[in-house]
Order: sequence, then C-alpha cells, then structure tokens
Amino acid sequence: MRRSSLGYSALVAAVIAVGLAGVVGYVAYPHFDIPRGTGIGLVGLAIAAGIASFFSPCSFPLLATLLIRDSQPEEPRTQRVPCALGRALGIAAGAATFVVGLGLIIAAGGIGLAQSVTFDSVAGRTLRGVVGGGLIVLGLIQTGAVAVNLRRFEPAVHGLLGRQASLRQRQPAVGYLLFGFAFLAAGFG
Repeated sequence: MRRSSLGYSALVAAVIAVGLAGVVGYVAYPHFDIPRGTGIGLVGLAIAAGIASFFSPCSFPLLATLLIRDSQPEEPRTQRVPCALGRALGIAAGAATFVVGLGLIIAAGGIGLAQSVTFDSVAGRTLRGVVGGGLIVLGLIQTGAVAVNLRRFEPAVHGLLGRQASLRQRQPAVGYLLFGFAFLAAGFG
C-alpha cells in the first residue's frame, strides 16, 4: 500500500472513531428528553448530513481547493507546518474558530430574537421581506438581468490575498488558521 493510501485510511478510521465516540457519548450521557432509539437515529442522520454536505454546491470550491493543494509540491521541511496534515489542522482550526464564534454570537443574541421574532410578527415579516428581496436581487445579478460591476473591488481583494499568502510563508500555522477562518467566512454567504 502506498504512503498516501495509508494516510487516507488512517483519516477515515479517525473520522469513524470520532463518530462512534459521539454515539457512545450520547448513549452514556443522554441529556435530552428523546428516547434512546430516536436519539441514535438522529445522530446517524447528523452523520449522513455531514457527509452529504460535501456534495452541496457551496462546498465545490472547497473540494477543488483541497484537491489542488494536495497536488502541489510539499513546502520545505524547515517551516513550522511541514506537512499536509499540519496545514489541514491549521485550516480546520480556523474553520472551527469561525463556526464556534458565530455560534456564540447567535447564542448571545438568539434568546431575545427568538422571543420577539415570530413568523407572524412585524419583525419576522420584515426580516423575511428583506432577506427575500436580497436573494431576488442576487439572483438577478447572477442571471445578468441587473448589471453590477465588481471589478472595482479587485485591487483590495488582491492586496488582501497577497498579505495573507505572505503571512502563510512567514508564520505558516497562523496563516493557515487565518486561511481556514476566511475561507469559511467567504463561503458562509
């Protein structure tokens, strides 16, 4: 077996072990008022949804990026993040930081919003109207019915990408963490 096949096999085994640990943790410490059989079914559904998320359209750029990064030559071993596993851990840590931070923000303001924004409330109707209108405008932009020139933002984006790439060269661990955070933040919309 080739070295990369062993690495992928180890990664698959680790993912399965983490999933099984989640199931065991749920069974050992059930703190929801859900029957055990239903709860394990929900855990299985969550695992299936996580796997299916790789096939959603917003994940395709991430998949292409991961495939392209895997085909590039290794960075010199003298750097602090010498291998693909180190880069992947940095990107994963950045993505996890984004998700946890967003969750904390939603949790902090969610209680008040959940009580005041209902489907029939004025705030709920306003929110649905604003989000729906924004989605319609974005759809019209994508179809070309509304012409919007975004080229004026290119210099700022190129400058930001250049600074982020130089940070990855100087401090790879911090650079890949920032890359994971920014990649997930950019794909969030």
